[in-house]
Parts: sequence; C-alpha cells; structure tokens
Amino acid sequence: MRKALKRHWLPELSRLGFVGKTSTFQRLEAESQDLLSLQYWKYGGEFILEFARRSRGPFATSWGSIVPEVEMEVTYLNPLDRARLQQAGPLAGKNLGGFAFTSFENDYSKYEWLALQVASLMPAVDAWLRHGAVTENIHPLRRSEA
Repeated sequence: MRKALKRHWLPELSRLGFVGKTSTFQRLEAESQDLLSLQYWKYGGEFILEFARRSRGPFATSWGSIVPEVEMEVTYLNPLDRARLQQAGPLAGKNLGGFAFTSFENDYSKYEWLALQVASLMPAVDAWLRHGAVTENIHPLRRSEA
C-alpha cells in the first residue's frame, strides 16, 4: 500500500502545495497552515487521512507546550477541530471506517486502484480546507461553520 500511495497520492499532495514526510504534511499560506496526516490502523490493513486548517504561528498545546509552526502536526489539534477522509459505503474498513486493503494480498493492481482513488479525492480535501465544503468521504469531527 505504501508504494502505491507514494507513486500516486504523494504527487497529488505535492501538486496541491503540501510538503512533509511519509505521513505528516503541511501547506503554508499567507494567513493559514493546512495540516494533513496519513494514519494507519495499528494492526494494519486500513488507513485514514486527518486534516485541519489553523492560523499561522506557534501553537500552544492544552498541556502548556509551545509547538513551533515548522513542527506542527494535525495530531496536536483538538480532534473536534479536524476532519477525516475515509472510505464511504460497503468498502469501508471495519476498524477505522478507513480505506481497507486487508483482502488485497498480492494483487498489486488493487493497491494501485486504491491509491488512485485516494489521490482523486484530494481536491475535495483541498475544498474542505479552503471553504469547509463537505462530501460523502469527508467526515468533519465537528460541524463546519461555513
């Protein structure tokens, strides 16, 4: 799964202006910072994407630490200030409601298909970050005021 995401999803993230490591990304704009995290289920076979927009600058955590903007990750934010991209419908994973790939085994075309599907949803993630637009695959963890 990781190879397919690297081949298809990471270029789409880059096209949208995100930079980062293998699972944590950010995009800086004049007044905002967009954060995105790829989170695998700890037992494997499924993943989700969580993302959020915040104002630029250092971040004060609820426990009192100050996180510099360059080190900021979506996981520092209150879960109610994030949204989640996950699989909708009967293909949803049983554990996270995420994008499931447990049954793919050695059928690499299925990994490619799933990575392409996730990449194709990135414009919806971009729209949510910019305007609070909700689609069937994006599940705000709080109601948008937009």
